[in-house]
Amino acid sequence: TPEPVRRRVAGMKKYIFLNLSVLFALFLAACMFISCGKSKKSKPSEEGQRQPKASPSAKPLLSSREQKIAKSINNQKQIGMAYVMYLNDHEGWFPRVAGPASVGGKQGDGMDSKGKLPNLVARLYGAKAPANERPLNEYVSDPRIFHDPADTGGGAFSVKSCWESFGNSYQPQVADDQFRVKRVLGEKKEPAESYEGTSLHESEIIKPTNKIIQGDWNWPFDREDAWHAKEGEARHIMLYADMHVSEFVFPPTTQMMKWQLQPAPDPSYKWW
Repeated sequence: TPEPVRRRVAGMKKYIFLNLSVLFALFLAACMFISCGKSKKSKPSEEGQRQPKASPSAKPLLSSREQKIAKSINNQKQIGMAYVMYLNDHEGWFPRVAGPASVGGKQGDGMDSKGKLPNLVARLYGAKAPANERPLNEYVSDPRIFHDPADTGGGAFSVKSCWESFGNSYQPQVADDQFRVKRVLGEKKEPAESYEGTSLHESEIIKPTNKIIQGDWNWPFDREDAWHAKEGEARHIMLYADMHVSEFVFPPTTQMMKWQLQPAPDPSYKWW
């Protein structure tokens, strides 16, 4: 190849190499600039930091009322399991008790808002039954599950707390059929062979999904006796024979009092 041609080719190669070097340097500078900009945006000063947005799937905090309802439901679910274990150990018979409070919990103090409850009342409710004579206590890890977090007492004798006065915040249906509810627990103070003294047998529960076992103490009444009410309605937390627990709103107290003894429990009705 002639010398002039070789010099021209070598010059062109040098020119192309220099241009490529400049372009590559500009490219690196641009990348560093972009990277630096993103870094600054992703790390704002502490004063300018924004709180991360809540995840759309995050659950809102429960209100105080909702927390108490959740606790009450959990308590009664555990009590329901205690009933199941008792039934297994006693050939399907529900326990006999010395008053509704004495099914579980602690020995109550037998006091109302004015002082000591009348002995007849304390005995009727089973307020003074010792903890070791309350049949479901054997089947629970802690008898305090019989304490409802919303327990503010009330009732006919205006106790300040059913848990403190009776040793139990929950009331099962004992001895008699009332408010369209068939009795569940037999009463020890009644003759053992009588209807009132005989507990329900699980074979009698022809429809367990709506068969009431118990509820928070003042069921089925409304207003100040409804611990879990929204606006005074007769909203109560109830345990059923299939051992599910849920909120239930009964008709107003004026109507429930008309049903205190009649009509008879009917499994085809809303509850029995």
